[in-house]
Amino acid sequence: SEIVAEPDFIIEANKPNTALILKSFNDGNEPFKTILRLVTSSDNKVFKNSIITFMKINNKEWDRLLRNKKILYKSE
Repeated sequence: SEIVAEPDFIIEANKPNTALILKSFNDGNEPFKTILRLVTSSDNKVFKNSIITFMKINNKEWDRLLRNKKILYKSE
């Protein structure tokens, strides 16, 4: 829940209404990536916000995502 509530970065994804959320935890400096699908007003009423994928990534992947994707949010 901390990843979604307090992300380090939110990055634009390739699919509509979807975002990549990046979070690095201080205990061990482990970076994680979560793919989140958000419900919009044009979606079916039974749809809900959904975590599509959650995975640990390496620092090289973290750097590549920040370099090549559009950053929508960065924590201060």
